[in-house]
Amino acid sequence: MKRLLTFFIIIALFCTLIPKAAHAAGGIYASGGGKTTVGGSLTVTVTASGATFNALEGTISINGPVSVSSFSAGGATWLTAPGNGVHFKGMVIGGTSSLRVATIKLKANGVGSGAVSVGSVRLANNGAEVGSGAGSASFTIEKAPDLPGTVKVSSSSHPDQNAAYDATTIVLSWNKDSGVDGFSYLLDQASGTTPAAKTTDTNTSATYADKAVGTYYFHIRAHKADGWGGTTHFKITIKEPDAKIDTNLAKPSKIEILKADNFTNDITNGTVTGIIIKGITESGFTANISLLPTPTVPEGKKMSAETDSSGEFSLLIDFPVVSGYHKLTVQGQKEKTLTPISDEIIFEISQARGGSINILTSDDAKAPTAAQAVEKAKNWKDKLLQNRFTLYGLLALLLIIFAVVLPMIYIRKKKQSRG
Repeated sequence: MKRLLTFFIIIALFCTLIPKAAHAAGGIYASGGGKTTVGGSLTVTVTASGATFNALEGTISINGPVSVSSFSAGGATWLTAPGNGVHFKGMVIGGTSSLRVATIKLKANGVGSGAVSVGSVRLANNGAEVGSGAGSASFTIEKAPDLPGTVKVSSSSHPDQNAAYDATTIVLSWNKDSGVDGFSYLLDQASGTTPAAKTTDTNTSATYADKAVGTYYFHIRAHKADGWGGTTHFKITIKEPDAKIDTNLAKPSKIEILKADNFTNDITNGTVTGIIIKGITESGFTANISLLPTPTVPEGKKMSAETDSSGEFSLLIDFPVVSGYHKLTVQGQKEKTLTPISDEIIFEISQARGGSINILTSDDAKAPTAAQAVEKAKNWKDKLLQNRFTLYGLLALLLIIFAVVLPMIYIRKKKQSRG
């Protein structure tokens, strides 16, 4: 180790003593730099080249409105490593014709210019000087452009971008930051459009009328003296309009709940089948029937009926409906137009004496709620099942009496008579 260190020192001293060549071919040069803006970064590389050498020295100097982010030395064996303002000395075992001396990363702190310069350069090969050329890399730092931020868009007609609305007129508005002198915007059905670099106008609102059902995107970006900002994409979804009540139409009336010819009273399950609901609504409308408690509607069945030319409708419920108290309303519908909802009808399905349907009025005792009606029907069914099991128990007891007890009594009396 001591011998190697002694060798380095001899080479270094030798380099300082060798005379300069008049026309040295090699040198150490800086490259990179260029142009950036305040806050940006620059990279400069310092390289020794141009001749075969095994010893080198020089000084790297940095000037200008920058700070050093990193300064990494190259692959030589350094007696004094390169640094800003440091006179470096090193050697290369076996020699080379090109060597990265250092890589320097700079941060631009202000407007101005500067350079990374290399001076006091000497390259030697086995004690003979082979180069003393030097060079610098300059850079320029400009003010960062004052670009506008993204535009904040809102819509009074379609406020939630994740929701659909039936409004066919799109009303949009947006902010205008200080320094903004115009906007470029458009409405289309592509999600990522960038508006052209041309001012549409200076307005802060836009309205698009009579748009069809579908998904649209509003694209906008702002402009300042230094250029254009990023694009904002605002999504608008228009859906088919919901049905609406026309208060000029009459509400369904003359509603009746009747037993059909195929009316079936299922006491075991506490249900009835075969109910007719009829009444009158607007001609050409469909009568949508709401029943509480809501029955289980089999696949292919529906709780609605078409009207005839006079507006009369009739719905046959040919599937089980739980007995007890019920609430009924009817509403007519034609496409997106609804009639007002009918008056509420409360009725009772009774299973007594073969089953009956009784419409309740204000003179009747207050009917229970739909939930109470369901619970009542359930309790009634449970009691019926309990009574059925009690009956089965009595029958079983009678069978035991006739099959076991009575024969035993008969046999005992017969024995007594013989004795």
